[in-house]
Amino acid sequence: MNPKNSQMIWSAGGLVLALGAGVMIGRISAPGGSASGTPGAADARGASAKSGDRGSEAGLSLAERMQRKREAGARDGSKPVDKDLRSIMESPSRLDRTQRLLAFLDRLPAEQFAGVYEEFRNSPGAELRGSERSLILQAWAERDPLSALSFIQQKGGEDWERETAVATWAANDPQAAFAWASSAEDEGEVNNWLLGATRGMAATNPELARDYISQLEGRTRDQALDAVRPYVMQYGFEYATSWIAGVGDEGLRNRASREMARDLANLDPAQAGQWNAAMTDVETRRDVSETVADRWARRDLDGAKAWVESLPEDTKTEAAEGIARRFARVDAAAAAQWLTGLGDNPDLDGARRILIEESFRNSPQTSLEFVSSIRDVRAQEGYYHRYLGGWMRQDEAAARQWLNSNAQILPERVVARFNRQQQ
Repeated sequence: MNPKNSQMIWSAGGLVLALGAGVMIGRISAPGGSASGTPGAADARGASAKSGDRGSEAGLSLAERMQRKREAGARDGSKPVDKDLRSIMESPSRLDRTQRLLAFLDRLPAEQFAGVYEEFRNSPGAELRGSERSLILQAWAERDPLSALSFIQQKGGEDWERETAVATWAANDPQAAFAWASSAEDEGEVNNWLLGATRGMAATNPELARDYISQLEGRTRDQALDAVRPYVMQYGFEYATSWIAGVGDEGLRNRASREMARDLANLDPAQAGQWNAAMTDVETRRDVSETVADRWARRDLDGAKAWVESLPEDTKTEAAEGIARRFARVDAAAAAQWLTGLGDNPDLDGARRILIEESFRNSPQTSLEFVSSIRDVRAQEGYYHRYLGGWMRQDEAAARQWLNSNAQILPERVVARFNRQQQ
């Protein structure tokens, strides 16, 4: 799978949205049928039905949007309808092209989609018209998914084409789309058919997508989890943490916690801290704590510091890395004092190294003075060589003055090396 190609479906779709067309693979509606956002058993059809009651095009599928275009066209026959793609693509306005293309696709017979799409994908400007190409494929997959998928299989479609077509189908009929994707051959490290099916059902029902993700393996499962993340996070902190808790497989649940920690901390760092501290898996708790501490420190450094200090020792040492990065940029000396106050645990070396690296640019003296706190002797010597050498290049007089003043406490090999360089 080409990562660049796999992202085209979303970059292209995002462009269409930016143009005002609002083309979406699926309908966006609160899952579970509960005002509180608690996960429920509603299927994709139920979720899409709820979105249809909103009276806005923002949550409509492509098929529903095109139906509205058809009804509007029946009331207003004054606007000419394009007969071919060439005239549409000649327009310099992206918004105009998109609006005209929607009208064109709305009237295009199902049996003509293959010819239109093949003509477009083989045209000289196809690479410059990714949004329009994606829109045509979505409209085709809405109208006749099996025909669109058969075409892609026969023509050797790109990764993003596979994902787009299956995702469009899965937004309307998730079970059928996933069943088809499960039987379709894909020899890459990532199965784009299954990835697209999972992504598509997540647009209408993240909980259903969660159940299907557990059936995936390897990189396909990892990428599917990342793909559904924005669909889960859009419903807020409580829904997201409940969604994670509902993952049956422990390994997948822990990975989901790591994947969504940044978003959760951005939503509410204090709540994210409580969620993080309650984790029973030590490694996951440690990994997530650095992310939470880092995001929290950006908004409330004092609050983040207090939270880190309250954590058990096996988690505090990792969470301190998130604080050290931000704190060192704000006040290197105070950051060094705070980190020293956390104790002599060798596991704090990670945070110590971060502080040294982050503080060097603005305060090389503070950075070097903190190198002695590293418990790993070999790593300590390496940091002296690297950062004292860097200071020598920036301001040799100041660096040598510091070296001479601290020669008695520095490793002998460090002093000898820099004295040799002076000779």
